[in-house]
Amino acid sequence: MRLFPARPIAALVSVLLMLLLPAGLSPGTAVADIVGDDEQDAFVGSGSLLLPSTMFSDGRETASDCPGCRWRATVACRMNTAASCRGPARLCGPDEQWLRIWVARPGGDWQDLGAACFGPGGPVTRAAAEALLVDTMRQLVPPLAPDADPPSGVLPHLPVVFRSGQPGGPLTSAHELLGMAVSLTIQGAWAWDFGDGDRMTTRHPGAPWPDMTVSHTYARAGAAFVSVRAEWRGTYVIDGLGPLTIEEVVSQEASVAVDVGEGRAVLVS
Repeated sequence: MRLFPARPIAALVSVLLMLLLPAGLSPGTAVADIVGDDEQDAFVGSGSLLLPSTMFSDGRETASDCPGCRWRATVACRMNTAASCRGPARLCGPDEQWLRIWVARPGGDWQDLGAACFGPGGPVTRAAAEALLVDTMRQLVPPLAPDADPPSGVLPHLPVVFRSGQPGGPLTSAHELLGMAVSLTIQGAWAWDFGDGDRMTTRHPGAPWPDMTVSHTYARAGAAFVSVRAEWRGTYVIDGLGPLTIEEVVSQEASVAVDVGEGRAVLVS
């Protein structure tokens, strides 16, 4: 068997490395693992993303609160052959693909947030997820049914107690959204217009007598049309990320009529 000296072989390897490396890089320089260019990106978009828990927490937090950002999901490896993907990418399901997520803040450079398995729809945008959560909130919020105590015989200078007919504490529920577990919490606030120019805003839903948290005293007789507006705001934790605040508010409006009579002195013998 014929042996070749080590030095010529090492020199040949060095030459090959210099030819194979992109211009401006030297051996040992890290090269970004990007497959394809902008025309080959699997998905592109703007705004915040909700990335799966298999990715680094710092990257998930960055993507989840990124208004005005641009993002793109690049195919990191092809699943068409058994040897084309290695490591965690091999765990992707038959309908999934291994994508690398890039985010750029307005005026900033692209930032690599890591890679994970994604389904046919690609990354989940925060806007899309919260649109579905708002629909869920509308289904969870109980009807607004205001009432007053006493229901009749209201007199000036005596308090009238109001209630919305809704629960006051936070409402929580668990869901599965776009393949991720979601814990949703909603909290209400109530704005009352008592029909005589006075108003009140509170996080208390009101309760029957003798609870006077939401109450009002009328100065004169007459018909008062009392209106109340309930506003429900939501927060959620999705796949361990959060809590995040839902921007849209679910609102309800209703009214109740109060007939304020006249108090008269009666002589009793």
